[in-house]
Amino acid sequence: MAFLKYFKLFLHSTKYVQFDASTKYNKFFSSGAVLTSNENIYPNVKTFKHQHITLISLNRPDDKNALNVATLDDLRKAITNFENDSSSTIAVLYGEGGSFCAGIDSDELSKASHIYDEFLQSYCQKPIIAAVSGFAYNFGFDLCLWCDMRIVEENAVMAIDRKLNISKSKIFLKRLLKTVGYSRTMDLLLTGRDVNSKEAFECGLANRVVACGSSVGQAVNMAFNIGKFPQQSINFDRSIIHKIISK
Repeated sequence: MAFLKYFKLFLHSTKYVQFDASTKYNKFFSSGAVLTSNENIYPNVKTFKHQHITLISLNRPDDKNALNVATLDDLRKAITNFENDSSSTIAVLYGEGGSFCAGIDSDELSKASHIYDEFLQSYCQKPIIAAVSGFAYNFGFDLCLWCDMRIVEENAVMAIDRKLNISKSKIFLKRLLKTVGYSRTMDLLLTGRDVNSKEAFECGLANRVVACGSSVGQAVNMAFNIGKFPQQSINFDRSIIHKIISK
């Protein structure tokens, strides 16, 4: 009964300033009755298995989880392992240390940009929910839209940083256009301004806005509910949507 009480508090609490997987996650999910498989740690990405849910975290908190070639490689491996795990039906993607992903390392921009474009052209074979805290800039913004849904914390911001002299990928622009429409797409694309959580929800970038520090717990809660449905029909319908978007 004590575990159920703490688990419910974890899912619905609005008191956390940050979600730190190394402490809070272990506190509530370290019991063998709950954590159904071992934690996997790549150099820059960590994964946890909780019943039918796989949690994937970008693990470069000192750099606000900015991407580089090594992190992209680790993320691809984590996604592939999730797709190949028949016991896991849905994933939650988030960033360690209070930020989702602040873009890409500037010194690796020329190398990582092409690799990341290839990543965006693919899509996950199973549902994946982004738990967005802090910054979701540039490629972090792209990564949010790559996911099926976005649970966004109150203080989170999304943006395209126009100070970087790079063009956005075609697939990102398609996803953004289909999500927010022509006028707002041009606004965000040309101005590079921050989008706060309230506007993100109003224009469809955010599916839910939640208290600071609770996005991962709320995403896990949503993943439980989605996992109750027949997954074969869900994944078939998802594949149709992705085919439409990719045309």
